[in-house]
Amino acid sequence: MRASVLLSLSLGLVLTGSPAISQEVSVGAVRTHIDGIEVLPVANAPFTAKVVVVWNQPLVGGGTASRKYYTFVARDSEGRVRREIRGFVAADSDAEPPLRSFTILDPVSGTRTTCTKAWMTCATSAFDPQLVLTEDSENGGNSSSENLGQQTIEGLPVTGTRETTWNASGSRSTGRLALSRTDAWYSPDLHMDLSVDRNDPEAGEITLTVTNLAQGEPDSAWFSIPPGYKVKSSTAQ
Repeated sequence: MRASVLLSLSLGLVLTGSPAISQEVSVGAVRTHIDGIEVLPVANAPFTAKVVVVWNQPLVGGGTASRKYYTFVARDSEGRVRREIRGFVAADSDAEPPLRSFTILDPVSGTRTTCTKAWMTCATSAFDPQLVLTEDSENGGNSSSENLGQQTIEGLPVTGTRETTWNASGSRSTGRLALSRTDAWYSPDLHMDLSVDRNDPEAGEITLTVTNLAQGEPDSAWFSIPPGYKVKSSTAQ
């Protein structure tokens, strides 16, 4: 799987050092992490955008629970990235998804600053822009990849890839195996996916869609800490 194919839904998984942001949701006693679209801290590909996430989760006994949220993301010409974590709201709600935190990655200074809305505090730590996530090879021979061709999203050409994973306890010829599928549409211009759609028999369907995309230099305020936040002392990782 291409390292830039960003949606993975997992139980108890935390990715550290990744420019992807995880949304954590409590489901009973289990916490599910929904990884956002990865935005690498690359230079000379500035933009701002809104990423919409919709989760259609199957319920025990039948039916579906539909939730959504959106986040704003920006990257400047130096490769600085700002993105948010927001809480889910009902899919049919007009309410604004509550902001929980935002993170600013600065490859120039080598720092990561995370600000938490509830506490109005920010913490800065070391960030290595050269850190590259390697492909998880646990699936081994239990996954396959398919080229979906090309299309245009938000005015940019994208290339689609479908990753299919089947239960490791059997073979592809076993009709009872549960399959999960992830379709991702990658933009070489922005070095990121603009659309990800994952279907999983247990988690249901999760879609991430980049909207309101504006290429060009973001306002510098995107990468500043808003008034009222208290900055903690920097610590090295």
